[in-house]
Amino acid sequence: MNGRGGLELGEDWKHYFETRHEGLGTTYERFVLHEYFRRIRDRYGVGTVLEAPVFGMTGLPGINSMWWAMEGAQVTLVDHSSVRLDAINNLWQEISLKVRLVYDPGTYASLLFEDKEFDMSWNFAALHPELKLEILLRELIRITRKVIFICVPNRMNPFNRVCSMLKGRGKVVQLRGMDPGTIQRIMRNNGWQVKDKGFLDVPPWPDIAMSKEDLFRKIGLKQYAKHLRENITEKSRICILDYYSGRNRKMKRKMGRYGFLENSPNWLKTIWAHHRYFVFSPRHPL
Repeated sequence: MNGRGGLELGEDWKHYFETRHEGLGTTYERFVLHEYFRRIRDRYGVGTVLEAPVFGMTGLPGINSMWWAMEGAQVTLVDHSSVRLDAINNLWQEISLKVRLVYDPGTYASLLFEDKEFDMSWNFAALHPELKLEILLRELIRITRKVIFICVPNRMNPFNRVCSMLKGRGKVVQLRGMDPGTIQRIMRNNGWQVKDKGFLDVPPWPDIAMSKEDLFRKIGLKQYAKHLRENITEKSRICILDYYSGRNRKMKRKMGRYGFLENSPNWLKTIWAHHRYFVFSPRHPL
C-alpha cells in the first residue's frame, strides 16, 4: 500500500505520527467537525460510518472519525497505504476504540462493501486531484443509505489561493476533485440532493492549509522550519488525541474560545472560512 500500487500523495503525513503535534488550526477544525457530526447524527440516525478516503491535507490521518466511535457508531476507514493503515490502527488501539480498516489500491472504484451498507459516508479535504472524482462519488452513493458529508477547502478564501501557489511552486494547484460545482453536479446526476451546505472552520487566524513549519520551509526558511520541528516540547505539542484519551479534557473548552466567527454573516465566511461543507441525501430515500 503505497504499498505501492495506487495513489501517490507524498510523505508529509509521516512526521505527524512521529511528533503527535498537529498545531492549533488542525485541532480547532476537528472540534468544529464534532458539532456537524452531532447535527447529522440527530437528523439521520447514523449508526454505521465510512470515511473514505481518510488522508486529508494536514494532521494525523484516520482520527477524525474517532468521535463517531466514541458515540457508539461502527466505523470503517479506507486508505490506499498499508503503512499508514498500520499507523492509524495503532492510534485507535491507544484510545481503546474499535475500527475496521480496509485497504484500497487507490482507485476507490470498487470498494468491497455491500450496497447500502453504511448509514453515512464522508471525507474531509481528501478529494485529491489524483482521484477519479465521479468514480469515487458513485461508489459512495452505492454503499450509503442515508447521508454523505463532504468537506472541501474554501477556494474563495484568498489565503487558500496564496498557499496553493506555494505548494505548486508559483503555480496554483488545481484541486479538481475539490470543486464544489463538480461535486454537486455528480451527486445530483446520480439521484442525490443537497440538504445542507455552507462554510465551516472559521477561526480568527488565516488559512495556510499546512503546518507553520511547512509554510516556513516553502518560503525558504528551511533552517527555521527544521528548528521548530526539532524543538517541539510536550508543553507546546497539541493534538486532539490527548482529549480523546482523557489526558486533556479542557481542550474542548479552550478550542471553543476561538469559535466566535462560526456564526458570522455569510459574506464574511465566504472569504474567511477555511472549508466548505455539503450534506447530501437520496432524492428518493429507501
